[in-house]
Amino acid sequence: MRWVLICLLLVQALFPGGSALGQTRAGQSPARVFVVHSYDAEYVWCQALNQGLRAALRGLPVELETVYLDAKHDLDQDSLRAKGMNALAKIFERRPAVVIAVDDAAQTHLVAPHLRNRGEPQVIFCGVNAPLSLYGYPAKNVSGVRERWHFRESFALLRKIQPSARRVALLTDMSESSGYVLDDMAEERRQGGPFAVKTVAVRRTDSFQQWQRLVRAAQKNADALALGIYLSLRDENTGAVVPGDTVAAWTDSANRLPTVGFADYVLRHGQMCGVLESAQEQGQLAGAMARQVLERGLAAGGLPVRVNTKGIVVVNLRTADRLKVQIPFEIIEAAEVVLK
Repeated sequence: MRWVLICLLLVQALFPGGSALGQTRAGQSPARVFVVHSYDAEYVWCQALNQGLRAALRGLPVELETVYLDAKHDLDQDSLRAKGMNALAKIFERRPAVVIAVDDAAQTHLVAPHLRNRGEPQVIFCGVNAPLSLYGYPAKNVSGVRERWHFRESFALLRKIQPSARRVALLTDMSESSGYVLDDMAEERRQGGPFAVKTVAVRRTDSFQQWQRLVRAAQKNADALALGIYLSLRDENTGAVVPGDTVAAWTDSANRLPTVGFADYVLRHGQMCGVLESAQEQGQLAGAMARQVLERGLAAGGLPVRVNTKGIVVVNLRTADRLKVQIPFEIIEAAEVVLK
Protein backbone atom coordinates (compact mmCIF):
# COMPACT_ATOMS: atom_id res chain seq x y z
CA MET A 1 0.00 0.00 0.00
CA ARG A 2 2.88 2.37 0.83
CA TRP A 3 4.34 1.79 -2.65
CA VAL A 4 0.96 2.54 -4.25
CA LEU A 5 0.73 5.84 -2.34
CA ILE A 6 4.23 6.76 -3.42
CA CYS A 7 3.29 6.09 -7.04
CA LEU A 8 0.21 8.26 -6.74
CA LEU A 9 2.28 11.09 -5.31
CA LEU A 10 4.67 10.71 -8.21
CA VAL A 11 1.76 11.12 -10.60
CA GLN A 12 0.99 14.48 -9.04
CA ALA A 13 4.62 15.54 -9.13
CA LEU A 14 5.39 14.43 -12.68
CA PHE A 15 2.02 15.09 -14.33
CA PRO A 16 0.60 18.10 -12.51
CA GLY A 17 -1.87 19.07 -15.24
CA GLY A 18 -2.00 22.11 -17.44
CA SER A 19 -0.24 22.23 -20.79
CA ALA A 20 -0.34 19.25 -23.14
CA LEU A 21 2.76 17.35 -24.16
CA GLY A 22 3.54 16.02 -27.54
CA GLN A 23 3.78 18.65 -30.29
CA THR A 24 6.60 17.34 -32.46
CA ARG A 25 8.94 19.83 -34.08
CA ALA A 26 11.91 19.50 -36.38
CA GLY A 27 15.12 19.04 -34.46
CA GLN A 28 13.49 17.65 -31.33
CA SER A 29 13.98 14.15 -30.02
CA PRO A 30 11.29 11.65 -31.07
CA ALA A 31 8.07 11.97 -29.12
CA ARG A 32 7.42 8.98 -26.87
CA VAL A 33 4.20 7.03 -27.35
CA PHE A 34 3.47 4.41 -24.71
CA VAL A 35 1.04 1.64 -25.73
CA VAL A 36 -0.67 -0.43 -23.03
CA HIS A 37 -2.44 -3.54 -24.34
CA SER A 38 -4.91 -5.38 -22.13
CA TYR A 39 -4.02 -8.72 -23.71
CA ASP A 40 -0.83 -10.50 -24.87
CA ALA A 41 1.65 -10.03 -27.68
CA GLU A 42 0.67 -13.30 -29.41
CA TYR A 43 -3.02 -12.42 -29.63
CA VAL A 44 -3.94 -11.72 -33.26
CA TRP A 45 -6.10 -8.74 -32.20
CA CYS A 46 -3.10 -7.02 -30.59
CA GLN A 47 -0.87 -7.75 -33.57
CA ALA A 48 -3.33 -6.32 -36.11
CA LEU A 49 -4.05 -3.31 -33.92
CA ASN A 50 -0.31 -2.58 -33.66
CA GLN A 51 -0.10 -2.66 -37.45
CA GLY A 52 -2.84 -0.03 -37.64
CA LEU A 53 -1.11 2.16 -35.06
CA ARG A 54 2.21 2.03 -36.89
CA ALA A 55 0.53 2.83 -40.21
CA ALA A 56 -1.23 5.87 -38.75
CA LEU A 57 1.96 7.20 -37.12
CA ARG A 58 4.23 6.50 -40.10
CA GLY A 59 6.44 9.46 -40.96
CA LEU A 60 6.28 11.02 -37.50
CA PRO A 61 9.38 11.08 -35.31
CA VAL A 62 7.96 8.86 -32.57
CA GLU A 63 9.39 6.24 -30.26
CA LEU A 64 6.90 3.46 -29.48
CA GLU A 65 7.04 1.35 -26.34
CA THR A 66 4.49 -1.39 -25.67
CA VAL A 67 3.48 -3.34 -22.57
CA TYR A 68 0.91 -6.13 -22.23
CA LEU A 69 -1.33 -6.87 -19.22
CA ASP A 70 -2.29 -10.39 -20.44
CA ALA A 71 -5.83 -10.09 -19.10
CA LYS A 72 -7.13 -12.97 -21.23
CA HIS A 73 -5.01 -15.45 -19.28
CA ASP A 74 -4.51 -13.65 -15.98
CA LEU A 75 -7.99 -13.18 -14.51
CA ASP A 76 -6.84 -12.27 -11.00
CA GLN A 77 -7.87 -8.68 -10.30
CA ASP A 78 -5.12 -8.07 -7.74
CA SER A 79 -2.53 -9.24 -10.25
CA LEU A 80 -3.97 -6.98 -12.94
CA ARG A 81 -3.97 -4.01 -10.57
CA ALA A 82 -0.29 -4.69 -9.87
CA LYS A 83 0.43 -4.82 -13.61
CA GLY A 84 -1.39 -1.52 -14.02
CA MET A 85 0.84 -0.01 -11.34
CA ASN A 86 3.93 -1.40 -13.06
CA ALA A 87 2.81 0.25 -16.31
CA LEU A 88 2.25 3.47 -14.38
CA ALA A 89 5.79 3.31 -12.99
CA LYS A 90 7.15 3.00 -16.53
CA ILE A 91 5.07 6.01 -17.58
CA PHE A 92 6.63 7.99 -14.70
CA GLU A 93 10.06 7.01 -15.95
CA ARG A 94 9.52 7.50 -19.71
CA ARG A 95 7.20 10.52 -19.54
CA PRO A 96 5.48 9.82 -22.88
CA ALA A 97 3.62 12.50 -24.78
CA VAL A 98 0.76 10.09 -25.48
CA VAL A 99 -0.46 6.90 -23.85
CA ILE A 100 -2.57 4.62 -26.06
CA ALA A 101 -4.63 2.30 -23.85
CA VAL A 102 -6.09 -0.71 -25.65
CA ASP A 103 -9.19 -2.64 -24.52
CA ASP A 104 -11.02 -2.50 -21.22
CA ALA A 105 -8.50 -3.87 -18.71
CA ALA A 106 -6.10 -1.03 -19.50
CA GLN A 107 -8.86 1.48 -18.72
CA THR A 108 -9.87 -0.27 -15.49
CA HIS A 109 -6.40 -0.74 -14.04
CA LEU A 110 -4.46 2.22 -15.44
CA VAL A 111 -6.20 5.13 -17.14
CA ALA A 112 -9.41 5.58 -15.13
CA PRO A 113 -7.80 5.39 -11.67
CA HIS A 114 -4.43 7.06 -12.39
CA LEU A 115 -4.25 9.11 -15.61
CA ARG A 116 -7.73 10.50 -16.26
CA ASN A 117 -8.28 14.28 -15.96
CA ARG A 118 -4.60 15.19 -15.74
CA GLY A 119 -2.81 17.65 -17.97
CA GLU A 120 -0.20 15.11 -19.02
CA PRO A 121 0.12 12.63 -20.59
CA GLN A 122 -2.58 12.75 -23.23
CA VAL A 123 -4.46 9.44 -23.46
CA ILE A 124 -6.13 7.81 -26.46
CA PHE A 125 -8.17 4.67 -25.77
CA CYS A 126 -9.33 2.09 -28.29
CA GLY A 127 -10.99 -1.32 -28.28
CA VAL A 128 -13.32 -0.23 -25.46
CA ASN A 129 -16.51 -2.28 -25.14
CA ALA A 130 -17.80 -0.85 -21.85
CA PRO A 131 -20.01 2.23 -21.68
CA LEU A 132 -17.61 5.17 -21.66
CA SER A 133 -19.32 6.63 -18.59
CA LEU A 134 -18.04 3.65 -16.59
CA TYR A 135 -14.54 5.09 -16.89
CA GLY A 136 -15.52 8.76 -16.75
CA TYR A 137 -14.77 9.24 -20.46
CA PRO A 138 -14.26 11.43 -22.27
CA ALA A 139 -12.10 13.48 -19.89
CA LYS A 140 -9.97 16.57 -20.39
CA ASN A 141 -6.93 14.50 -21.42
CA VAL A 142 -8.75 11.38 -22.65
CA SER A 143 -10.62 10.46 -25.82
CA GLY A 144 -10.50 7.57 -28.23
CA VAL A 145 -12.26 4.85 -30.17
CA ARG A 146 -15.27 2.83 -29.04
CA GLU A 147 -15.44 -0.78 -30.26
CA ARG A 148 -18.52 -2.02 -32.12
CA TRP A 149 -19.33 -5.57 -33.20
CA HIS A 150 -21.29 -5.94 -36.45
CA PHE A 151 -24.16 -8.05 -35.16
CA ARG A 152 -26.84 -6.87 -37.56
CA GLU A 153 -24.63 -7.19 -40.63
CA SER A 154 -23.34 -10.63 -39.59
CA PHE A 155 -26.80 -12.07 -38.95
CA ALA A 156 -28.02 -10.65 -42.27
CA LEU A 157 -25.08 -12.32 -44.04
CA LEU A 158 -25.91 -15.63 -42.37
CA ARG A 159 -29.52 -15.47 -43.62
CA LYS A 160 -28.39 -14.63 -47.15
CA ILE A 161 -26.16 -17.69 -47.15
CA GLN A 162 -28.62 -19.99 -45.35
CA PRO A 163 -32.20 -18.66 -45.59
CA SER A 164 -33.46 -21.53 -43.41
CA ALA A 165 -31.33 -20.32 -40.49
CA ARG A 166 -33.96 -18.46 -38.49
CA ARG A 167 -32.99 -19.38 -34.91
CA VAL A 168 -29.47 -18.77 -33.64
CA ALA A 169 -27.85 -19.75 -30.34
CA LEU A 170 -25.13 -17.33 -29.23
CA LEU A 171 -22.39 -18.61 -26.92
CA THR A 172 -19.78 -16.48 -25.20
CA ASP A 173 -17.59 -16.52 -22.10
CA MET A 174 -17.99 -14.74 -18.76
CA SER A 175 -15.44 -12.02 -19.44
CA GLU A 176 -16.35 -8.38 -18.89
CA SER A 177 -15.96 -7.81 -22.62
CA SER A 178 -18.62 -10.43 -23.32
CA GLY A 179 -21.06 -8.64 -21.05
CA TYR A 180 -20.39 -5.33 -22.77
CA VAL A 181 -20.81 -6.66 -26.33
CA LEU A 182 -24.06 -8.37 -25.32
CA ASP A 183 -25.30 -5.05 -23.95
CA ASP A 184 -24.36 -3.45 -27.27
CA MET A 185 -26.26 -6.16 -29.14
CA ALA A 186 -29.38 -5.55 -27.06
CA GLU A 187 -29.10 -1.79 -27.58
CA GLU A 188 -28.64 -2.21 -31.34
CA ARG A 189 -31.77 -4.38 -31.46
CA ARG A 190 -33.74 -1.80 -29.46
CA GLN A 191 -32.68 1.03 -31.74
CA GLY A 192 -32.74 -0.74 -35.10
CA GLY A 193 -35.44 -3.36 -34.68
CA PRO A 194 -35.22 -7.16 -34.96
CA PHE A 195 -32.22 -8.86 -36.48
CA ALA A 196 -32.47 -11.14 -39.51
CA VAL A 197 -32.44 -14.13 -37.15
CA LYS A 198 -34.00 -14.76 -33.75
CA THR A 199 -31.59 -15.40 -30.89
CA VAL A 200 -33.31 -18.35 -29.23
CA ALA A 201 -30.54 -18.66 -26.64
CA VAL A 202 -27.75 -16.42 -25.33
CA ARG A 203 -25.54 -18.44 -23.02
CA ARG A 204 -22.45 -17.43 -21.05
CA THR A 205 -19.99 -19.70 -19.28
CA ASP A 206 -16.49 -19.65 -17.85
CA SER A 207 -16.03 -23.44 -18.16
CA PHE A 208 -14.75 -25.30 -21.23
CA GLN A 209 -16.74 -28.39 -20.25
CA GLN A 210 -19.92 -26.31 -19.96
CA TRP A 211 -19.12 -24.75 -23.34
CA GLN A 212 -19.04 -28.26 -24.78
CA ARG A 213 -22.44 -29.03 -23.28
CA LEU A 214 -23.88 -25.79 -24.68
CA VAL A 215 -22.57 -26.52 -28.18
CA ARG A 216 -24.16 -29.98 -28.08
CA ALA A 217 -27.47 -28.57 -26.83
CA ALA A 218 -27.53 -25.99 -29.62
CA GLN A 219 -27.54 -28.77 -32.21
CA LYS A 220 -31.09 -29.62 -31.11
CA ASN A 221 -32.45 -26.16 -30.35
CA ALA A 222 -31.11 -23.83 -33.04
CA ASP A 223 -30.56 -23.54 -36.80
CA ALA A 224 -27.20 -21.76 -36.49
CA LEU A 225 -24.49 -21.10 -33.92
CA ALA A 226 -23.05 -17.64 -33.19
CA LEU A 227 -19.72 -17.61 -31.39
CA GLY A 228 -18.78 -14.63 -29.27
CA ILE A 229 -15.70 -14.53 -27.04
CA TYR A 230 -14.21 -17.83 -25.88
CA LEU A 231 -10.66 -16.90 -24.93
CA SER A 232 -10.95 -17.14 -21.14
CA LEU A 233 -12.67 -20.52 -20.69
CA ARG A 234 -11.07 -22.66 -18.00
CA ASP A 235 -10.72 -26.41 -17.74
CA GLU A 236 -12.79 -27.54 -14.75
CA ASN A 237 -10.20 -30.20 -13.88
CA THR A 238 -7.00 -28.14 -14.01
CA GLY A 239 -8.21 -24.56 -13.64
CA ALA A 240 -6.03 -23.58 -16.61
CA VAL A 241 -7.28 -21.30 -19.38
CA VAL A 242 -8.00 -23.37 -22.50
CA PRO A 243 -6.39 -21.79 -25.59
CA GLY A 244 -8.86 -20.26 -28.01
CA ASP A 245 -7.45 -22.44 -30.80
CA THR A 246 -8.32 -25.53 -28.76
CA VAL A 247 -11.85 -24.31 -28.04
CA ALA A 248 -12.42 -23.50 -31.71
CA ALA A 249 -11.03 -26.85 -32.92
CA TRP A 250 -13.27 -28.80 -30.54
CA THR A 251 -16.30 -26.69 -31.51
CA ASP A 252 -15.67 -27.28 -35.21
CA SER A 253 -15.41 -31.03 -34.62
CA ALA A 254 -18.66 -31.26 -32.62
CA ASN A 255 -20.82 -28.72 -34.42
CA ARG A 256 -23.04 -29.41 -37.45
CA LEU A 257 -24.74 -26.00 -37.65
CA PRO A 258 -23.78 -23.00 -39.81
CA THR A 259 -21.56 -20.74 -37.72
CA VAL A 260 -21.19 -16.97 -37.61
CA GLY A 261 -18.53 -14.93 -35.81
CA PHE A 262 -17.75 -11.29 -35.16
CA ALA A 263 -14.09 -10.89 -34.12
CA ASP A 264 -10.74 -11.12 -35.91
CA TYR A 265 -9.94 -14.61 -34.63
CA VAL A 266 -12.71 -15.95 -36.90
CA LEU A 267 -10.07 -15.81 -39.64
CA ARG A 268 -8.18 -18.73 -38.14
CA HIS A 269 -10.92 -20.47 -36.14
CA GLY A 270 -13.13 -21.80 -38.93
CA GLN A 271 -16.47 -20.04 -38.47
CA MET A 272 -18.43 -20.16 -41.71
CA CYS A 273 -19.09 -16.45 -42.09
CA GLY A 274 -19.18 -13.09 -40.38
CA VAL A 275 -18.81 -9.36 -40.77
CA LEU A 276 -15.80 -8.81 -38.55
CA GLU A 277 -14.64 -5.81 -36.66
CA SER A 278 -11.15 -4.79 -37.70
CA ALA A 279 -8.41 -4.50 -35.11
CA GLN A 280 -6.33 -2.72 -37.72
CA GLU A 281 -9.08 -0.10 -38.09
CA GLN A 282 -9.11 0.38 -34.31
CA GLY A 283 -5.36 0.96 -34.41
CA GLN A 284 -5.55 3.30 -37.37
CA LEU A 285 -8.27 5.43 -35.78
CA ALA A 286 -6.45 5.61 -32.45
CA GLY A 287 -3.17 6.33 -34.20
CA ALA A 288 -4.77 9.13 -36.23
CA MET A 289 -6.05 10.72 -33.01
CA ALA A 290 -2.62 10.39 -31.40
CA ARG A 291 -1.12 11.99 -34.49
CA GLN A 292 -3.40 15.01 -34.08
CA VAL A 293 -2.24 15.37 -30.49
CA LEU A 294 1.43 15.09 -31.47
CA GLU A 295 1.39 17.30 -34.55
CA ARG A 296 -0.98 20.01 -33.34
CA GLY A 297 -0.37 19.99 -29.60
CA LEU A 298 -4.05 19.29 -28.90
CA ALA A 299 -5.52 18.03 -25.66
CA ALA A 300 -6.96 14.56 -26.28
CA GLY A 301 -10.19 15.48 -24.50
CA GLY A 302 -10.95 18.01 -27.23
CA LEU A 303 -11.13 15.29 -29.88
CA PRO A 304 -14.53 13.65 -30.50
CA VAL A 305 -14.90 9.96 -29.63
CA ARG A 306 -14.90 7.75 -32.70
CA VAL A 307 -16.53 4.38 -33.44
CA ASN A 308 -15.25 1.76 -35.87
CA THR A 309 -17.44 1.49 -38.96
CA LYS A 310 -15.69 -0.87 -41.38
CA GLY A 311 -16.80 -4.46 -41.42
CA ILE A 312 -14.72 -7.19 -43.04
CA VAL A 313 -16.98 -9.68 -44.85
CA VAL A 314 -15.49 -13.16 -44.40
CA VAL A 315 -16.69 -16.50 -45.77
CA ASN A 316 -15.00 -19.84 -45.15
CA LEU A 317 -15.59 -22.22 -48.04
CA ARG A 318 -13.91 -25.14 -46.26
CA THR A 319 -16.35 -24.87 -43.37
CA ALA A 320 -19.32 -24.38 -45.70
CA ASP A 321 -18.33 -27.49 -47.63
CA ARG A 322 -18.01 -29.52 -44.43
CA LEU A 323 -21.46 -28.32 -43.30
CA LYS A 324 -22.90 -28.94 -46.79
CA VAL A 325 -23.86 -25.27 -47.18
CA GLN A 326 -23.72 -23.69 -50.63
CA ILE A 327 -22.56 -20.07 -50.43
CA PRO A 328 -23.96 -18.02 -53.34
CA PHE A 329 -21.33 -16.88 -55.82
CA GLU A 330 -22.28 -13.21 -55.49
CA ILE A 331 -21.49 -13.34 -51.75
CA ILE A 332 -18.15 -15.01 -52.40
CA GLU A 333 -17.36 -12.42 -55.05
CA ALA A 334 -18.20 -9.51 -52.73
CA ALA A 335 -16.38 -10.85 -49.64
CA GLU A 336 -13.14 -9.18 -48.60
CA VAL A 337 -11.77 -12.48 -47.28
CA VAL A 338 -12.52 -15.89 -48.77
CA LEU A 339 -10.96 -18.84 -46.95
CA LYS A 340 -10.57 -21.88 -49.18
